[in-house]
Amino acid sequence: MRYEIRPVAPAEWKQSRALRLEALLDPVASVAFARTYDEESAMSDDQWRRRASGEGAQQVVAVRVGGDGDEWVGLAVVVAERADYYSINSVYLKPEVRGSGVAEKLFAAAIAWTWDRADRVHLWVHEKNPRAQAFYRRLGFRPTGRTMASPLDAGYTEYEYALERA
Repeated sequence: MRYEIRPVAPAEWKQSRALRLEALLDPVASVAFARTYDEESAMSDDQWRRRASGEGAQQVVAVRVGGDGDEWVGLAVVVAERADYYSINSVYLKPEVRGSGVAEKLFAAAIAWTWDRADRVHLWVHEKNPRAQAFYRRLGFRPTGRTMASPLDAGYTEYEYALERA
């Protein structure tokens, strides 16, 4: 199986929306994302177009190529929250490609995009998501010591991780 990792083009907003909404229905969505399916499915087409436009953010997609056509199987978004603060958000891989190495390639592309703009990239991870925590550590991300209440349930904590450019 061959996978292509590339930026999302603005004209691909419908595919981006479909994969994001699929992600929000995943059984682990409550510990992986800061928004809900109901919130994002109510967004207008214009909001989805802006999200895919690359303005202040870069979406990176993993596409399974060949066979019966191309299929979007993974997505990560780097957001420029401030001039000096870039964060990776909205990471999702379809269950059948998890553990295949696609996540590493998706992150490599997201991080490479960030290095053209900053020397550090951040992300937040839910306390009940040890698989993601282990993956981020394996990539070199380390806890910063900053925490916040989980956006979907303030009874849980999210931890900030960061990766410094070597």
